[in-house]
Amino acid sequence: MILEKREYKAFDLIRLAFKIMPFGASLVGVMRLISALAPAAIVIVTANFIDTALAVFEGTAQTREMYIPILLLGVLTFFRWFANVADKYIRSKALIATRLSYRVELIEKRARLQYRYIEDQDTYDLIKRITDPADTQIIEQYDNTIGLIDIIIQVISLLGILLVNIWWATILISLFSIPAFYFGAKAGKTIYDAGRDVSKIERKAWYLTEVCSMRDPALERTLFGFGPKMTEELWDRFEYARIHKQTAARKTEIQITASAMLTALTTGAVMLILLQPVAAGTISIGLYISLITASIALSETLVGWLPQRLSTFIKHLEYLKELSKFSQLEETEDSLSTRCNKDFSFEKLEFKSVSFTYPGTEKTILNNVNFTMTPDTHYAFVGENGAGKTTVVKLLTGQYQNYDGEILLNNRELKTYSTSELKAIFSVAYQDFAKYQISVKENILIGDLDGGEQLAEVVRDLDLDELVAKLPKGLDTPLGKIAEDGVDVSGGQWQRIALARTIMSPAPIKILDEPTAALDPISESQLYEQFEKIIDRKTSIFISHRLGSIKLADEILVFDGGAIVEKGNHEMLMAKQGKYAEMYLSQLEWYQNSKGVSADGEG
Repeated sequence: MILEKREYKAFDLIRLAFKIMPFGASLVGVMRLISALAPAAIVIVTANFIDTALAVFEGTAQTREMYIPILLLGVLTFFRWFANVADKYIRSKALIATRLSYRVELIEKRARLQYRYIEDQDTYDLIKRITDPADTQIIEQYDNTIGLIDIIIQVISLLGILLVNIWWATILISLFSIPAFYFGAKAGKTIYDAGRDVSKIERKAWYLTEVCSMRDPALERTLFGFGPKMTEELWDRFEYARIHKQTAARKTEIQITASAMLTALTTGAVMLILLQPVAAGTISIGLYISLITASIALSETLVGWLPQRLSTFIKHLEYLKELSKFSQLEETEDSLSTRCNKDFSFEKLEFKSVSFTYPGTEKTILNNVNFTMTPDTHYAFVGENGAGKTTVVKLLTGQYQNYDGEILLNNRELKTYSTSELKAIFSVAYQDFAKYQISVKENILIGDLDGGEQLAEVVRDLDLDELVAKLPKGLDTPLGKIAEDGVDVSGGQWQRIALARTIMSPAPIKILDEPTAALDPISESQLYEQFEKIIDRKTSIFISHRLGSIKLADEILVFDGGAIVEKGNHEMLMAKQGKYAEMYLSQLEWYQNSKGVSADGEG
């Protein structure tokens, strides 16, 4: 396992790569270490080559004495080329390994998170910053960290050569290189902070990009002509993000450039000062040329690569800080488990003085809610939007457990049930049900992967057999446009497919949380009646703010302001002339007109 629930430190920039690809990371590390020592070796070999060549020219040495330095230079040059090629190959293999391991673990961690994080904007932004660069993050941070170590070794080895020959030049260059270290480190944090500050703006910009280019909003984009306005807003957000990041980059570049110029001037001064020892014969011409080469290489490293590597190093440390936060987000135990295969016999469900407030808010959504449900009964939760109906479903399915009071299922507190058990008890069709672009058969069998023997019956009961008969591959026809032979179906047909998933599930309690809200009132009523007949006398909960579809419920619970204000069947509640009757009568004309009948009963 790569992702662990702990604080990540600087060493993890290397450690994570070894966990993903131990052999590849080790090989790259060894080659980069040898490559880091190559510049110093080249300086020494080059000095020997030049001095030998001059001696041969002056007649004080034989030509064969040049063979060894030439061979060494060739070997060093070949090794650096080979190391570069091998590094690219290993990097491509590591990218595949990362996608198959680290990215998968991030996705699984995200799936295990408590539901409250999904609805929290700040946490959502954190998740995006962690998961979006996942494919390349581990590779890049390892590559940059090894590259930084490579540079440090190069600097130390080249300074060592200077130190042996001209100690004061080493001290001088080292002192004037300190600003490059400081501003490089500061730049990394500044740039990462700037990226974090604009992440929300960029998220909105990418959403607008989809609105302006994706297929689903194409018809409305053409009909209402909002494309230019959306494009303008999209441009404004990207421009804001660009300017914000560019300002941060410009600020750091000025600081780094100033320190780089100081380092370059220092190196130039050293090169001029070295002329005197050459003239005095203190150092050879070959060593002088090699030292000049070393000084130039050192200057280029300190001026160009070191600040960049250090800046990226600090940026990756900031990523690790956020990875630590992400890894320690609380999870829902057993969330990725399959449905419990034990038979569950539903006996009773009780809400006892249940109150609930969403995390991070102060508004009470459920206020002292009490009710009891028994087997083989059809229930309906009604009320205006925001009354608390869907929140009850979220509590029942274990998405939130921070409620006050008690929820007893078969006289056992709901919090003590595992996620696997709850999956086997409740089956829900949500208003925002998913439209999976896979085959019709696969879409329905999501409700019960082992329920193939029921498939034909469910398709027939929900009147989907006519649709299936028209599809080119029947139940095996892909839906949507991802597959080449994919087929689009209507909104109503998608809703029936979503209901089929719920019916397929062996869970004893079926919940319909306004999955037909997009239908007209009469079509919704007809579909609910059909659903009720299919599940026969099993326990069900219909949730709706439209009352024509739930008249046949055995018991109706009326929610208002987070509390249950009325209970009873349709006739009882109408007789009370209370909240339910008021809502029903206000919608009556809508249903009558939908049937082609006027409010006074005349056709």
